[in-house]
Amino acid sequence: MQDSLIVIAGALIVMGIDVLAALLIFSIYRKNRRTSALLFSMAWLCDFLAIATSSSLTLKPLGLLLLPLFSSFMFAASFHLVEEEGVKIDKGTLKVLSTAPVAYMIYLLMVYWYTQDPEWTATAAASLGITGVFVTASGLIVKNVVSIYQSAAKYLYIGITLFGLHLIPAALFGQERWYIPIGFMLSASLIVLMTTAMVKIMRSESFRRIPLQELPQEPETELESPVAILHPEELQKIKEEFKDFPVLAFLRNTRDVPEAWRVYFMTTAPLSGEREKTIGPTELPRIGEIIYRYLQEMKSKNLRGVVLFDCIEYLLVYNSQESLLKFLAKVRDFVVMSNGFLILAVDPRGVEPHFIAQLRRILL
Repeated sequence: MQDSLIVIAGALIVMGIDVLAALLIFSIYRKNRRTSALLFSMAWLCDFLAIATSSSLTLKPLGLLLLPLFSSFMFAASFHLVEEEGVKIDKGTLKVLSTAPVAYMIYLLMVYWYTQDPEWTATAAASLGITGVFVTASGLIVKNVVSIYQSAAKYLYIGITLFGLHLIPAALFGQERWYIPIGFMLSASLIVLMTTAMVKIMRSESFRRIPLQELPQEPETELESPVAILHPEELQKIKEEFKDFPVLAFLRNTRDVPEAWRVYFMTTAPLSGEREKTIGPTELPRIGEIIYRYLQEMKSKNLRGVVLFDCIEYLLVYNSQESLLKFLAKVRDFVVMSNGFLILAVDPRGVEPHFIAQLRRILL
């Protein structure tokens, strides 16, 4: 009796977390309309339904189908996440996936050897096995976006991979009463880890779509190189050239900025205006996320993104020259690969001469 209560409690906990994960991620999908978010939400819904139908003799066959469906949605969501970021799947990942058919058959033979139960092997174990293969593959695919989403993507790919692998002992020991509560505990812990990582990714600047209601016309510009280092006095000309274009601008002075621009006010104060957001000078990784997402969105609209910094002197106050140069070199690579423009407004009186020389040597 006590064992039954433990099993029921474990199932209810996992089902509750599944529902919460599905609703939370679906609410994020409604805001940004990213296909990957919708598919992750559907995956958790399927996992909930698989557990809900597993205790019914009538609905049990449906449960055996719902578990692989969960893995299908998880695999598709991971693939879409990588595709949406414009990242190519690493060849090493594909090589690992090529071993899946043989590994799956070895797994089934191992289950049959251990359980001596052909019905269990052909039904529950087969369903758990194919689910484990595709969920593990999903984790390996998500690993390709670690460079964009950093630790959140790392935790997500580890969590998804472990979730897939934890289904192997579930097939071996799933009929053992002692293992069932352990299995539910593992599932609940991994789902919490995955959901937390998913939400962190989906609420990051990189994941949000930049709304471009109407496609603007690219203005004619005299910029010949993808990178331009200008004197601040030349910014007025840039404002006139790009006044109707959604330039991504990081500024210290937000007065007389074109309405079409997407402005981030560089400050340590927690302020936010109606038209501009604030961002701190030490938040270089976040600035990189914003720039990457902007350039990807502009590229998807067949437009050349324009990134403008009029705060280099301010950034130097809070960052070392070396770290700032490394960051700007990375931004420059983003811009070049996206066929965009990077404009830096630098007052020679506000920085050391050798910094300007290094800046030109690295970026131009």
